Amino acid sequence: MEIEAKNAILRGISECAPENGAGEDEPQETILQNFLPLRSYGKLADPKVFLITGGRGSGKSELFRVLTSCSGLEHVISDKDRKRYTGLKKGEFLVGYIATGAESKAFPSQGICDELLKKEKPERLASFWGGLVCAVLLRRFADDMDVKELADRYFGSKLREELQNHGSEVSRWWKEMDAQREKWESFLDKADDCLGKKGKSVSIVYDELDRICSSYGDLFSYIRSLLDFWFQHNNRLANIKTKIFLRSDLYKAKALQFVDASKMRAYHLELSWDTLSLYRLLVKRMANAGIERLTVYLQEVPGLLSGEKDSAIGYLPGNSEAAYECLVEKMIGKYMGKVPKRGVSYAWVPNHIQDANGQVAPRPFLKCFVLAAKAMLEHADDIAALEADRILAPSRLQGALGEVSIDRVRELVNEEYRWLQNLINRLKGKEMLMEREEFLDYLSPEHWQEDRDRLPGKNSFEILQALLELGIVMQSPDGRINVPELYLYGFGLKRKGGIKRPK
Repeated sequence: MEIEAKNAILRGISECAPENGAGEDEPQETILQNFLPLRSYGKLADPKVFLITGGRGSGKSELFRVLTSCSGLEHVISDKDRKRYTGLKKGEFLVGYIATGAESKAFPSQGICDELLKKEKPERLASFWGGLVCAVLLRRFADDMDVKELADRYFGSKLREELQNHGSEVSRWWKEMDAQREKWESFLDKADDCLGKKGKSVSIVYDELDRICSSYGDLFSYIRSLLDFWFQHNNRLANIKTKIFLRSDLYKAKALQFVDASKMRAYHLELSWDTLSLYRLLVKRMANAGIERLTVYLQEVPGLLSGEKDSAIGYLPGNSEAAYECLVEKMIGKYMGKVPKRGVSYAWVPNHIQDANGQVAPRPFLKCFVLAAKAMLEHADDIAALEADRILAPSRLQGALGEVSIDRVRELVNEEYRWLQNLINRLKGKEMLMEREEFLDYLSPEHWQEDRDRLPGKNSFEILQALLELGIVMQSPDGRINVPELYLYGFGLKRKGGIKRPK
């Protein structure tokens, strides 16, 4: 293959993920072409399933965007699942809460939510969530005279107007809604009946709940009350449903206890990715990158792409794992070096970016290939040295792993876990494995001052448990603490026998 063709292919791969790798940063016009529905997404067609959990970078926000802005379930579930759920209605997905972006202005800010919990008991938050649901419905059906009439009957025109036009200003409607729970519950019942008669249905969808307030402990008051609210209402209401997106570590936290939590399995979908799904996503993005030479490169592997390009969703990847193994061998070589002991290329990237819980997220997976492709383009000699149709040198993927780790930790600190920076500063330069007692000393809350209220625990043991649930650390059989490759470089840690980064 000519150098020019390899450069074109590498440029396409280098653009297979948004600048920061986050699905929420995808341009609206390309989100469907880059979106890969997993087989497990079929559960979303089940109206009983309302809780969707996943780790950071697992695709929660991208799925949220597809549901709320790209025709709901149309491109998410298969024809087989449509037939399975025979009573499936084509309903709308309305944003019930989000903390960032233009749509967030319709909901209370973090500061307002902080203040509310200073004044009110957590058990009263049902009226908070009930008020926001009513506000969402009133905004969506503002021109529906039947819904308006119902609202005026149960709220009065003044409160209806406050909810409809000032839903983000909780102080304007909180007291009345809290004092009139029977009325807004009755409104939801009647609105549900009204939508049913019109042949309509809606799902209220929530994301970024980890940003609803600044205190880690207060998060659970809001999340617990929301889950409890919908556990009660999702079975009661036939045409007003919900989908709640939540980080896995928050769902698993001991602090999250709510009524009938033990029964949540039937209502729950955990987002998880296997190796085949990760490569299918990469190929879908490569095929739809808009670079003809890259698409041709993929089409040279039998079974890799399925059919012709669709105007809405682009090229679809095939399901044969053998085809993806063939592609990786074509791109990189069968092994990550000249001998098998270096590792099989197909498994190498997923194995080295899994967290301590064995979970692999698509975001760091894509970043590995994106960063490796960029490095190849910056080193023309590397491209010239490649054999035949190969386009990626194993050393560049190894180097990308370090950058992925640094980016991953930076994202955690900047966006969700600011308290981690203090720990990173103390651990920098240390060597893993580490004795458990020594590691616990680094976790003592006395080391944190300004961020103490953001800590996921009151003592070292609770903070360690949170780190274990997040998949940042793991405990070896002899009790020592270890850190997976995904976080090792980002934390500035060392390990004997670790992967050497290329100069």
